[in-house]
Amino acid sequence: MKFGKYIAHRGLHGNGVPENSMKAYELAIEKNIPIELDLRLSKDGKVVVLHDKTLKRMCGVKGLVYDLTYEELSKLRLADTDEHIPLFTEVLKFVNGRVPLLIELKRGSPVWTLEDRAYHILKSYKGPYAVQSFDPVSMMYFRFKAPHIYRGILVTKADEGNLFERASSHLGVMPFMWEPFARPDFISCDIRCVTEKRLKKAKEMGADFFVWVARTDEQRRDAQRYAKSIISECFPENFDLSK
Repeated sequence: MKFGKYIAHRGLHGNGVPENSMKAYELAIEKNIPIELDLRLSKDGKVVVLHDKTLKRMCGVKGLVYDLTYEELSKLRLADTDEHIPLFTEVLKFVNGRVPLLIELKRGSPVWTLEDRAYHILKSYKGPYAVQSFDPVSMMYFRFKAPHIYRGILVTKADEGNLFERASSHLGVMPFMWEPFARPDFISCDIRCVTEKRLKKAKEMGADFFVWVARTDEQRRDAQRYAKSIISECFPENFDLSK
């Protein structure tokens, strides 16, 4: 699957436009740039688009996403704007295949529950997309249930989240875990922990190599040396996405 050189991290956000908002996706589509977004489950099992498991940073309220129903979540606003937490189905209907989507399945749901519900929704979507996760077991779902879907493993430092999440991240960063579990089509690596070992392992597996998140022109230039696609944000207003 071809994403192109750049992917907009949580849409084209900034300057008053919240991440993972419908406006951020609209701006990305206007510039014809693929979109990266994040999925979680609400209390009533709805697939929603939000990065954090807590609501404090983006909505200014205490609580966890999966402690509220979607009706309750829909009343919240993102970063003091008029933008709301969108449903995954709402985003798919809006994007409608105009740009590729890079869909991250976040941890915190019962094993394969989010994966199963997201895939059920995606079965009727006609646009181009790929899936990714920090959890190799999450991508193992797509390996067996939907092997035709382009899938990837996210790699970062294993120093965040609860014990289970840290353990999962710790395993996920180890190249020997990638092939037997997820057998990924691509590795998406935190730009802060790109190593020759990970680049070599991806090449040996025939997997593409993505990086995230490039926030400066210098980071974008450096990443072009080894990354097929660069998940990026903080684009200058007149940035040439073709470079």
